Amino acid sequence: MTKRIPPNRYLLLGFAIIILIGSVLLYLPFSQRDAADISYIDALFTTVSAVCVTGLVTLDVAATFSLFGRTIIAILILLGGMGFAAVIMSIVLVMGWDVGISQRTILSEAYNLGTLRGTVRITKIVLVSSMIFQLVGTVLNFSVFIHHYHPIDALGHSVFHSISAFNNAGFDLMGNYSSLTGYSSNIMLNIVTMMLIVIGGLGFFVLSDIVSMHFNWKKLSMHTRIVLVMTTILIVIGTIGYSLIEHLGFLSSVFQSVTARTAGFNTVDIGSLSTGSLFITILLMFIGASPGSTGGGIKTTTAFAIFLSLSGLIRRRQPVAFNRKIPSESITRAFQVLLLALVTVTTGILIISISEGERFSFMQTVFEVVSAYGTVGLSTGITPVLGTISKIVLMMVMFIGRLGPITVATSLSARESVLKHIEERIFIG
Repeated sequence: MTKRIPPNRYLLLGFAIIILIGSVLLYLPFSQRDAADISYIDALFTTVSAVCVTGLVTLDVAATFSLFGRTIIAILILLGGMGFAAVIMSIVLVMGWDVGISQRTILSEAYNLGTLRGTVRITKIVLVSSMIFQLVGTVLNFSVFIHHYHPIDALGHSVFHSISAFNNAGFDLMGNYSSLTGYSSNIMLNIVTMMLIVIGGLGFFVLSDIVSMHFNWKKLSMHTRIVLVMTTILIVIGTIGYSLIEHLGFLSSVFQSVTARTAGFNTVDIGSLSTGSLFITILLMFIGASPGSTGGGIKTTTAFAIFLSLSGLIRRRQPVAFNRKIPSESITRAFQVLLLALVTVTTGILIISISEGERFSFMQTVFEVVSAYGTVGLSTGITPVLGTISKIVLMMVMFIGRLGPITVATSLSARESVLKHIEERIFIG
């Protein structure tokens, strides 16, 4: 009898296959500019970063890759943002085939739905909303780039940056690893980029819920309310923090607060930020976006569940939000995600610290690893000069961060044991 492959293992293999194909394509000579001569490890790193919608790079994308190479990167970002499961489901829908339980199960696992209900609807929302928002972003970005580039180049920049922003990827074509620092005072580009980042980071279930409930707060699900509240709180906290510590203008403070969650764009030099600002950024990156979105991190709902649980413990009350009790299994899962995330990040920091020796400060190493795990892409400037071992570590951290530590852990584990054991209490704390 043939063993059925678990859905989470399908996701892992699917992402791995896309990464393998993408790395080979980027390594081909016609993917690179004439003067470029990159190693396969750098092509692989760029591919992993694109598929995991991170934005950390070891190469200057604008100076290294040809039009074909940049197109491949944009496609990889799209595939990574939608997710392997949504891509497969989309093909099934376009071809008019029946959507089976196996496809629904894989998609449910990919977007952490916890149910098979509404999976087809979620896929349609992913497709339609992605196309609409990225198209609108392209048009608005074009109105900015047309003043700085030839019309064809302006269109290419507009499409690429719209895709990168909505999918929270953080890749840019500005050159010299400058990101959007040259547009720090451009209100239009800042607002459009922030809107695309926030919308992409909310999660497709939240977008579906908001539209289907006609923006009626009372009718929204508890999940949607938590995501919207946490997103607002984190943006406000980050904005205040950057304003007070770095004395940045309002626009720059808001932009950095938004992009630090998962996007990776920056309008200020990250390497010049103070330790306090770097620490705030690390916290925002670690929490990240929301479940079922294009972003990474432990997710806003996870952080909310943990804070609510600890608050309930201190006040000796049940974890309740919006007059609804959060199930104990959700609290347990939240702490599991947190623990696995900390193990992943700590291991990455340890290996890179040993591998790189005294080349970089501890804060720089922590920042880079958390940025990789949160699939953010912000960098203090050390990623391009890291050694091979450190690059491999960051690739693994990005991969785990994109798929989720629980998905990766369970996909690699053996078959679940059915053996029952006697329960016995232990002393905790």
